[in-house]
Amino acid sequence: MLTVAETANIVEGILFLSPRPVRVEDVVEHIKAPMPIVLEAIALIEKRYSESGLELRQAGGGYEIVTRKEYSEHLRVFFGEMDKTKLSRAALETLAIIAYKQPVTRADIEAVRGVNSSGSIKSLMEKGLVRISEKGDTAGRPFLFSTTQDFLIFLGINNLDDLPPIDSFDKKV
Repeated sequence: MLTVAETANIVEGILFLSPRPVRVEDVVEHIKAPMPIVLEAIALIEKRYSESGLELRQAGGGYEIVTRKEYSEHLRVFFGEMDKTKLSRAALETLAIIAYKQPVTRADIEAVRGVNSSGSIKSLMEKGLVRISEKGDTAGRPFLFSTTQDFLIFLGINNLDDLPPIDSFDKKV
């Protein structure tokens, strides 16, 4: 059986090479280590990075190794402007409505925004931030839209409970 230190080294390598957050359950299954050992290994990795330019972050239901936010300006200058997914104001509004009201129909989104949202929804689906989750039970069986795991990763949150409460936003905007 692997030691915690060996497990941590394997997990760190997996996290380093993975382009997406890695679920603990997937690591347990792959390396055939008990859950408590893997969790202890993750705690060890977190400790390793506590005084580093990197950090272990939970996002999208798993873990990933990322650079610390406080160093992002240095990285941006060194590497040039990083390719980020840019969202228009309309897309951001639409995404916020979907995130907080999901699953939600296009008609419901448009009722909140007051304008046609087809283009924004299409753009968000192309970026993988929104998906059709089901069909509604009302007349015409409209599509219901929900956010995706990529949405969680995009925001750097682990689950929808990590979104700030809707009442914490300034109502004047």
